[in-house]
Amino acid sequence: MLDVAIDAAKKGGDLAYRYFKTQLKLTYKADNSIVTNADVEVEKLIRKIIAKHFPDHGIIGEELENTNPKAKYQWVIDPIDGTKRFAIGHQYWSTLIAVLENDKPIIGISFFPATDEFFLAQKNKGALLNNHRLKISNIKKLDDAFVVFGSMTHFVKVDMISQIINLLSATRTNIGDGFSVGHNFLLKGKVDVVLETGNIWDFAAPSLLVHEAGGRFTDFKGKDSISSGSAFASNGLIHDQVLKILNAPSPTQP
Repeated sequence: MLDVAIDAAKKGGDLAYRYFKTQLKLTYKADNSIVTNADVEVEKLIRKIIAKHFPDHGIIGEELENTNPKAKYQWVIDPIDGTKRFAIGHQYWSTLIAVLENDKPIIGISFFPATDEFFLAQKNKGALLNNHRLKISNIKKLDDAFVVFGSMTHFVKVDMISQIINLLSATRTNIGDGFSVGHNFLLKGKVDVVLETGNIWDFAAPSLLVHEAGGRFTDFKGKDSISSGSAFASNGLIHDQVLKILNAPSPTQP
């Protein structure tokens, strides 16, 4: 499965990069998020590679219908994580592939073709960037931490604006640039906290990468989950400090 996952990620990412260097056709989903012709074609290619080798496995993808939902092994695909940045020529987008065994990630890949960065993790075997062991940050104090977070509109929907503002005020510096950028920088030790809302295909691969690099990955409530709709990744050392702020009552709550 590891060999197939690596092959699918590289071929899918390479196809996405070819689209990246050409004119894209943009359309919009029902939730007003962008989708390109590249997203669909890359997912089709990855699915074809997986199905050739493991026809009985399940596949969960962002753009196409799920297959074999009761299978023990599920492949989770985000063909282009960071489509908005991809569409405007921003280099930090990635192709994500994870393999779940009984709903738990055992393989996680995040491939950034435009920067030639290939992140790979296997359960209990560590995490690598281009075959070099990853080293996450060792920041222990929240006021020294660097935070990356997603769109503020996402946090409005979950009524957490005040908590996010309090967290950003408690840290050294922050940037709003999404989860694809955030998990890349976290794994390289450049930032300490990443926050985002999203779906299982956004979080399955990064969750294992963060765990195997020595960090911690939960949802906003502190639950070890990739399907609750929120993601909080950190170096692990300041995780509980951040959870305390995230779960403080907001002014709109009784």
